[in-house]
Amino acid sequence: MAPERPNLELAIRAARRYGVDDPELTPLKGGHFADVYGFAKGGVECVLRVIPPNDEIDARAAASILEWMGHLSEHGGPVIRPLRSEAGAYLELLEHGSATYIATACEKAPGVLGEELPAEAWSDALIEELGRATGQMHAIARTYVPTDGSLKRPAWDEIGNCFNPAGLLDASQSGVTARLAEVMDRVNALPRTEEDYGLIHADLHGGNFFVDVDRVAVTVFDFDDCCYGWYAMDVAMALFDTLVVYPRSDEPASARGFMRTYLAGYNREHRLSHFWIERIPDFLKLLEIGVYTLVYRQYDPADTESWVGKFMPNRRERIEQDVPYVDLPFGEILEEGDQP
Repeated sequence: MAPERPNLELAIRAARRYGVDDPELTPLKGGHFADVYGFAKGGVECVLRVIPPNDEIDARAAASILEWMGHLSEHGGPVIRPLRSEAGAYLELLEHGSATYIATACEKAPGVLGEELPAEAWSDALIEELGRATGQMHAIARTYVPTDGSLKRPAWDEIGNCFNPAGLLDASQSGVTARLAEVMDRVNALPRTEEDYGLIHADLHGGNFFVDVDRVAVTVFDFDDCCYGWYAMDVAMALFDTLVVYPRSDEPASARGFMRTYLAGYNREHRLSHFWIERIPDFLKLLEIGVYTLVYRQYDPADTESWVGKFMPNRRERIEQDVPYVDLPFGEILEEGDQP
């Protein structure tokens, strides 16, 4: 039998572990399998998550994620700051009945979800900042060494994620399966050097970062899928997502403009070479197949408004016919003088 959802009494116990003696907790949205609350500590708005035991995350996995977030925060990365408990830990374990729950806390990020911004709010300065924030995380990743070997995150192809949907396609999807095998062969042949391959977010879409338009700032969260992969994967995700959330009739031209601006910010922090820019179509195709694989069983053709509803029309046919995710000459995105 699945454990009961945490109750308010348990959440209060958890908040006290983080130095809040008499917490006033406000339930928040956003908990897929966790209970989420807002609280204040020292005048700073914070968020508390109380997570029941589940198959998607355990204490060691949560500890590895939080250590990485803490490292990013301590080195000035554009992430929400995880809070340490009174015992100096990033997470606390609480017994409740016969189950053990995980409690974590972090500061609340300013702004709104990236995917909730209207298209006209995405100025060139904001797109460039999104690229810069991603490049900064990758630059920090190149120096990161977990404090304990058991806290090392897995590689992208060792866990399920948007880039690695292996085993989820049924026999009716043989055409998609064949295309997946082809792109996986190309991707697995790519070099894995410390300059190009390291710890990435791996799910860096507009639902996983906040945007403060007034300050032109981006704050990244939800690192549950973070893993070792090519840095260009996170770059591909940015383009992949924006083309679904903000469809344009002039898609190639708008995509090219987005990438030029995004890469101008990214390359201020971490250089992406011409070679890796030209590999982005393979990462886009991997994402296209991966996302399709994750959602095709639940897709309702009558849905035209949600992210899935925008993504899915004609998607299977496009994949089977190997139509590029976006018709863009990636080798020409940056002009001669811009090339790293």
